[in-house]
Amino acid sequence: MKSLRSIGVTAFCVAVLLGIGLSQAKAAGQPVFSPPYDVELFVRGSFNSWGLGSEMKFDSTQNEYVAYVELTQGGHAFKIASEDWLTVDLGFADDGIAELGVPEPLTTTPGYGNVYIEVAYPGVYSFRLDVSDLGNPSVLVEYARPGGDGTDRYTQFYVGAMYFFDCLGAASPVVTDITVNGGLHARQTPAGGFIYRDIVQIDGVGYDQYGREYRMNLTAPLVFNGKPNGSSTYSNVAVATFIAQDDGPNLRFRYLEKLTYAPNGEVRREFVFYEEACSE
Repeated sequence: MKSLRSIGVTAFCVAVLLGIGLSQAKAAGQPVFSPPYDVELFVRGSFNSWGLGSEMKFDSTQNEYVAYVELTQGGHAFKIASEDWLTVDLGFADDGIAELGVPEPLTTTPGYGNVYIEVAYPGVYSFRLDVSDLGNPSVLVEYARPGGDGTDRYTQFYVGAMYFFDCLGAASPVVTDITVNGGLHARQTPAGGFIYRDIVQIDGVGYDQYGREYRMNLTAPLVFNGKPNGSSTYSNVAVATFIAQDDGPNLRFRYLEKLTYAPNGEVRREFVFYEEACSE
């Protein structure tokens, strides 16, 4: 049985080793499991009247503070600071102009000027304060998701499109006008990513060579997981049908819906109708 003295020495050695390990982890930029600042931090700027509406949360796995802030199109000034403006006041360290996707160095000396950033697209942007080196912090601003209610609404027109159906014989081709209305809704997940749900409404009218009328009306949801920086491409294949309004057959399409998210927040959509056939 070990003596109390030996147990005490062992505990002391473990504590020393743990302390050394944490110090080495900090020096190496490895994860630290407690916030380096003992006060709450906020992104304070012209977009929130320099108030406390954009609190930053500490991510121990990345050694960074993160906040999501909705910005309108145009230029914005900001700093990262504590509530009292005294304990923490991080301003610009060089020219004070931040670019999306590029870490901007900050100074820890209180009273320095604001950081300026300009965004071309309205939406929610992530502000990431890197504190792996407390003496030289930096902030990274990136597009995260659509703003407002999280829904990006859009309309696309396909006017005068012509499709050929072998089953119609001499009645082919069919000339169509198709309208696509959509509402892309973004919801943030606890893990920091996003779940996107795109509700697509497709309406169309077509006429074959005999003047017979066909109409299309359908709603199709597309649900997918998105990366926090919004830079991804997603696609979905579905079936649409033109319903004959006269004595002709129904006309079936397959269509590909493709969405691409650029890092700057731009959303590009593409609808391709193909594989025409008559429904049985």
